[in-house]
Amino acid sequence: MSTKVTISDDLAALLEERRKADGLASLDAAAEAAIVSGLAADIREDHDGGRSVAEIQALIDEADASGQTAPWDSAEARAEATRRAARPPV
Repeated sequence: MSTKVTISDDLAALLEERRKADGLASLDAAAEAAIVSGLAADIREDHDGGRSVAEIQALIDEADASGQTAPWDSAEARAEATRRAARPPV
């Protein structure tokens, strides 16, 4: 089966760069490779962490029951990240 797809000029330019870099014969080949790669990455991605729907719902319920979160403090987060980075590896 063959299907035609219309893409933007910007995307076509990116595909052309990839085609040249990868040594592919045509823009169609570059587009097909990009689509296959994207679909394969999507299939491999672990969206649920191996948890069942019930386990995920229980985690959501636990988070909701724990109350309001503290306001985001970027300085505090940066300081914590610096402290953790300064620790020697375990």
